Amino acid sequence: MSKWLKFFLGIIISIIFLFIIFRNVDFGSLFHIIKTVKLRYLIYVITINICCLYLRSFRWRMFIPEYRGFSIKNFFESTTVGLMFNVILPFRAGDFVQGYLLAKKIGLPKSLTFSTVLMERFIDFFPPIIFIIIGSFFVILPVEISLPLIILILICLTFGFVFLIKIKNVVFQILNQERYTWVKKVSHVVKNFYSGIENFKDIKLLLKIVPLTLCLWLGYSWSMVLFCKALNIALPSFWAGILVQSVTALSVVIPSSPGYIGTWEFMAMLALKIFGVGKELSLAFALLTHFVGMVIIVVIGLYYFIKEFTLIKEISYET
Repeated sequence: MSKWLKFFLGIIISIIFLFIIFRNVDFGSLFHIIKTVKLRYLIYVITINICCLYLRSFRWRMFIPEYRGFSIKNFFESTTVGLMFNVILPFRAGDFVQGYLLAKKIGLPKSLTFSTVLMERFIDFFPPIIFIIIGSFFVILPVEISLPLIILILICLTFGFVFLIKIKNVVFQILNQERYTWVKKVSHVVKNFYSGIENFKDIKLLLKIVPLTLCLWLGYSWSMVLFCKALNIALPSFWAGILVQSVTALSVVIPSSPGYIGTWEFMAMLALKIFGVGKELSLAFALLTHFVGMVIIVVIGLYYFIKEFTLIKEISYET
């Protein structure tokens, strides 16, 4: 399937989800709920989300030894610009920009930095899946969330990562036997990719990455709790906020338009459905969380985009 076909399919999927979530909505009630938002909680949310961006950048810098001599500022700028491009461009172009911009800033191979971006995305698949599985023992999940499928995805992700490491020597043997120029270029990329992901075989590194990832997700979950407080939604516990964040996060794996429009709102409403929140109130929550989250990313990302415009322009020329 071509990229553009995927893009237009994503647009169609977003439109379908938007139709589903806005169907039979009482817009008068929705606007009234949005007008009564307690703004002080949004200030707390913005602060927490910026801290989470910094924590994400700090975690990224720990992935490989080659990163640790560089300022975290390089990683923060690359992260925010990359996330901004993911919001506004299709095909997850921001992931490529994030790795490419960091490579330009610190002088490491682009394939190496990009491999660590992929690892960052891969790691972030695990927390929501694990939290949803744990949550299924305490609440009744909506029928739209297939627990067996989620468990299967977790198993596939785990075994896929192990398999990728196990076949390293076989991949290298195949690439070394080929003499075409383009194969040599691919070989260079693959070797840098493996040098990035193989660091995660180090238990000491994992003992640092796992707690940081947990802190990151607890921060995002606390933001969800504060969003609920801003809208007078009474969650039974902080654990409920973790579950809401985890279910909502699944929206990024559903094909959609840039910015996860429609899918984010659908999954956020689905998450609050677990706790019996009504349609208009849950839709207000979904719209608010999506809007505020995007504004934070776009504003910070745009600032660093302008600041690093020369480097980013070089990226467009080279590609």
